[in-house]
Amino acid sequence: MTVSTDGWKHIGSTDNAEFYEVEPEILAVVPHERSVDDETTARQSIELQLEYLRRHDRRAGVIVFVDRVVDQDAGARSIYRTAPDPTRQVCFALVSEDRFGKAVASIFMKLSPPKSPTKMFEDVERAKAWIRSMVAKR
Repeated sequence: MTVSTDGWKHIGSTDNAEFYEVEPEILAVVPHERSVDDETTARQSIELQLEYLRRHDRRAGVIVFVDRVVDQDAGARSIYRTAPDPTRQVCFALVSEDRFGKAVASIFMKLSPPKSPTKMFEDVERAKAWIRSMVAKR
């Protein structure tokens, strides 16, 4: 999956992903191609997002481009289930264009749903619209 980050503000990096502010209330996680997600990288991801949101005293929804992840272990799923702060990370939009990405995301949502609402999308524009509506509600 090719992700265009044109016009997005780069806010940080972890061992397996790049992070962007798409809009003031939307962050994006762009995993490196063929990324593996484990407990360490999941913790890095959540901590980077929360540090950024706290520093700017904001709440946001988070887009995650899941097609770029080829493996995610139970440790990562546990972190995503317990570590997010719903007062800052309002919701998660998982964007996937292919069957494998959708399968990975479906397993994640069933086995380890985060405290914040999480929904699957096939395109980023629909994900952004949903996030805007969720942020406005909360």
